[in-house]
Amino acid sequence: MLDTLVRHLYMVRLTAAACLLLMVGCTGLIDGGDNGGLTPEEAKARAAWVQQALPRLNAACSSCHGGAREMINFIQQPATDNEIRETLLAYQPAVVNLDAPSSSRLLTKGLHEGPPLSTDDASALLDWIQKERDAAQSLPEGPGIVVVETAQFNPQYCSGGLPGNPEGTCPINFVTLDSLGATGAKISFVAQALGSGLYLTNLKLVPGTSGVFLKHPLFVSYPATGTPVPDSIDRFFNITMNLKDDQVAIEAQQIGGGTAAFVGFGAGPADKLAIHFKEIGLFKPDDGPPPPAGNICKVVGQWATQPKTNLTTTPGGLGQSCLSCHGGQNNNATSALAMNLADDQSNCNQFLQRINKQDRNNSGSFLAVAPGNNNHPVRFATQAQFDAWKAGFNGWIDAEVAAP
Repeated sequence: MLDTLVRHLYMVRLTAAACLLLMVGCTGLIDGGDNGGLTPEEAKARAAWVQQALPRLNAACSSCHGGAREMINFIQQPATDNEIRETLLAYQPAVVNLDAPSSSRLLTKGLHEGPPLSTDDASALLDWIQKERDAAQSLPEGPGIVVVETAQFNPQYCSGGLPGNPEGTCPINFVTLDSLGATGAKISFVAQALGSGLYLTNLKLVPGTSGVFLKHPLFVSYPATGTPVPDSIDRFFNITMNLKDDQVAIEAQQIGGGTAAFVGFGAGPADKLAIHFKEIGLFKPDDGPPPPAGNICKVVGQWATQPKTNLTTTPGGLGQSCLSCHGGQNNNATSALAMNLADDQSNCNQFLQRINKQDRNNSGSFLAVAPGNNNHPVRFATQAQFDAWKAGFNGWIDAEVAAP
């Protein structure tokens, strides 16, 4: 499941002795002998590795990643401290991203059996990776680091009403991608504050006149205080979009189904966001048509029983069926989630794209109608009614997760 986030990743794979010979013979960058021939930035990175990063990796990760399981053994054992570091930096698919340290798979983990990193552990590992980036940049023979991410920005929040309404209570955010080589392209979304983080709807990639191509967008929160927080489940790791021009259909523009709930993200006026990418640029004609967005239902027959009934009837406490707005009667509702498509397969696909299989309680389809979500016009009256309705989807979701 591990995937590389890096586009122009430069990693030093020389041993300390080889580095010393290189610097003596070619550059003369010797730091008075105190750092063993390392640049000051390299010395700081090595100290952060030995003192901060390695102890935490040994305690929290080595039982699975130290060789006990093939294909994920990126913490080499037994080995010297520096050999473990070199193995980790060079591991493919990459788990350390020097282009955008906070997006490293070592931190985001993605779909993962083990527990999440503690705040202190994540902060220590991030600090080490940032120092490794500084070290790579300090070497004259290196090409440097190309940062594939947007500038940090303060999103505007929806407090009520329809997206883009004249009253200005529900603004649409537009993040321009010109500086990353995708001239004229934007990512747009509506942001709503949750008690546990940030909820995005109407999440779309809007191409410019020359189109847009991107791989693996990763949202990262930059709270006003504390360390950056990447999407903890890295939900868009398998997203590739290749849109030819600004005439593509709305459903083709949706990123991962168009909704996302980011648990742990700051949602205050001083908190910022940035979007990282594995790759981004203009439309690639040779890459063919864009792949289907999000997921494709594999157990449509099971969808057509209880889940479909949950959406097309009026559950207790909701007041009306989901179909009454999302079946074409309300343009904004139908563009966010269309339920009036021609067949069960298509309707199932639409709903599945808004299900977070790794953390289903934080799925956009569920959070929209949760009690207390004042940004959605229809919601359950009580938590018990909401939980009973949501439980009707569990068997189908389990079957989708298990399906080959």
